Order: sequence, then C-alpha cells, then structure tokens
Amino acid sequence: MVAFASGKGGTGKSFLTTNVAIGLHRRGLRVAVVDCDFGLANAHLLFGVSPKRSMQHLLDGHYTAAEVLTATDFGPSLVAGGSGLTSLAELGSRHMQMLASAFDQLARRFDVLLVDCAAGLSPQSMITVLAAQHVVLVTNPEIAALTDAYAVIKCVSRQAERPEVHLAVNRVGDDAVGRASYERMSDVSRRFANLPIHYLGAVPEDASVSHRRLGQAPVLAKEQGCGTSGALLALVDKVEVCVHGARANPPPRGVEARMLSQIRRW
Repeated sequence: MVAFASGKGGTGKSFLTTNVAIGLHRRGLRVAVVDCDFGLANAHLLFGVSPKRSMQHLLDGHYTAAEVLTATDFGPSLVAGGSGLTSLAELGSRHMQMLASAFDQLARRFDVLLVDCAAGLSPQSMITVLAAQHVVLVTNPEIAALTDAYAVIKCVSRQAERPEVHLAVNRVGDDAVGRASYERMSDVSRRFANLPIHYLGAVPEDASVSHRRLGQAPVLAKEQGCGTSGALLALVDKVEVCVHGARANPPPRGVEARMLSQIRRW
C-alpha cells in the first residue's frame, strides 16, 4: 500500500497517483487506485471513466470492495471516491473500520494499492496515510506548499509505527529546483522532526500538461516523448523498487490491523 498525500490541495497529487498507477501496471503489476478524497474526488475524471459505484456505496454497506471496483482503459482498477459526497473528515469510527476491511480485501487481490488521500491533517486522512508502508508526499516548490508538506511530516514523525516518507516535487522549473526543495525539506525534517525522508524526484511544469482537458488520456498513456513523461517514468522506477521491497519484507501486521490500530489511537 502506497499512500499519495499532500499538506494542501492543488499540488497534483491525483495526477501523480494515476500516472504512477499506469506505469506500474505496464511493469506487470496488478494495480488498484483507491480515491479517498471523497468530497473532491477526481481520479475517475483523470482515468476517463464514469463509475456506477463509488466508495460511498461501499461505506453504505451495500457492496463489497470488489463490487465497487471500476475497470479503466489504461490497466489499473479504480475505487472511485465520488464528488460532493460525505467528506473523509466526517466519517466516524464504524465507517473507518469498514474502510480498513475494504483495504484488506483489495490488498489480497492486487499487488499494490495506490491510495489518493485527502489533503490535510484530519484524523481520518492521517489514519489512511499511516496504514501505508510507503507515503509519497506531493508538494510544489512554493513556500506555502512546502510548509504544509512539513506539517504532514511532523504528524507522521510522532507515530511509533510509521511508513517511509518519499518527497515528490511537482511543477518545477528544472530538476535543480526539485532537488533544492527536497534538500531544504530533508534538513528541516531531520533537525526538527527526527524523521529521514527520501527523494522520489521532480516533475517539470509543462504547459501542454497543465492545459490538458478532462477526457484526454493520462500523460503516460499518450505523451511518451515529453519531459513530463520521462520524469514520471523515473518516479515509477522508484515506486516500483518500494513495492517490490515491501512485498519481499511485509510488515508483521496487515493493512487492516494497522488501520484499526490507528483508529483506536486517534
């Protein structure tokens, strides 16, 4: 389970999640994306699908995790979050337990779950982040985005059982900006949160990508030769290493047990 998280909205978290999912599928992995940004979900739009069922149907108790899966034309399966529905922050303990059970069911069916988490630090969002084995923290080089990303790092650092944190810097002018953003964040994280973080990479700002219309295929499904696709493939390489490492050395407790533990704590 790899959680894609961010301190604030608008960093491109869903964009990275969906493209990395396509990249991992093309490496031969069985991949599912779970959109946990219930109120403002958009993974289904990026995949170009119109799901008949979403996470809302699952949490209503009428369908299983397998029954709310939607196939996409690009390989990965999707559990859609829906849009304008009950937000993750409003879910109570019973619904979070149902979500934990759903993650466990999906983890048994797929090689990797990529979870598009809700931005911010609500307890429900952090429970989902902390249940993962790896967290991809998506930020931009602007100081506001970096500050909010550090807030997530501080929250993770306080946990006894915590995932590895990887920083992905989206919408950079060049690789040097991404590396500098990581170095700054890594230094602050080590000094003040006592948490080492890893550099996943940077994705350049590209007008042709920023102005893509809904309904167009994701970058890795179509634009194979642009700088953005090359940067995304480099991210896929590193996430794949994390996935294979996690599968070779699974944690002592499964995803459901990890989530239930966090639910009790929060």
